[in-house]
Amino acid sequence: MIEYDEVIKKMKSEGDLNMNIKKMESKLVFLRSLELSDLERTYKWHNDVALYEFVVGTFRYTSRASEEEWLRKMQSYSTQEVNLAICLTSNSQHIGNIYIRHIDWVARHAQLIGIIIGDPDQRSKGYGQAALHLLIKHAFQDLGLLRLWGFVLEEHMQSIRMLENCGFVVEGKMRNHAFKGGELKDVLVVGICADDYFSLKGA
Repeated sequence: MIEYDEVIKKMKSEGDLNMNIKKMESKLVFLRSLELSDLERTYKWHNDVALYEFVVGTFRYTSRASEEEWLRKMQSYSTQEVNLAICLTSNSQHIGNIYIRHIDWVARHAQLIGIIIGDPDQRSKGYGQAALHLLIKHAFQDLGLLRLWGFVLEEHMQSIRMLENCGFVVEGKMRNHAFKGGELKDVLVVGICADDYFSLKGA
């Protein structure tokens, strides 16, 4: 197994995991830290009911004041989470966000909270998958994590395919776990381990 202790010590000593990362870029998108200048976009996205249709979490209307408070928190010092903006490589347009939370530096795992493509004109173009590839690489190669895991609605096949294309596997199912559209939904547990990721990279 690859030794990550020195990497983790370095990241912790440098402080904010959001701000002390090198630019992560692909041909389609790049990831950067969230900034207060993103407020109007994130405020609009978090009040978009349609955006939450296939998200495990519950939709709640958000005030501009609470959105600003949230955004300040997302860009503040933290060793427990990484919150990033997804931007187009071609023109730097901010089209969405991607997050990992609950980083456990002992067991070296974290939860993939979500991938949001907030701009409806930019959905279903492969940008979310490209962003997830970059985040997985950052989590395993830069942060030294050994596992990422998350939840996805069983009925949301598009998200499941995207996760599987990035190396995630379905590890279990929680029945009647999410309440969406007036009914209970089954939720799948998905995960990817660093050993699997590096095996795929070396194949």
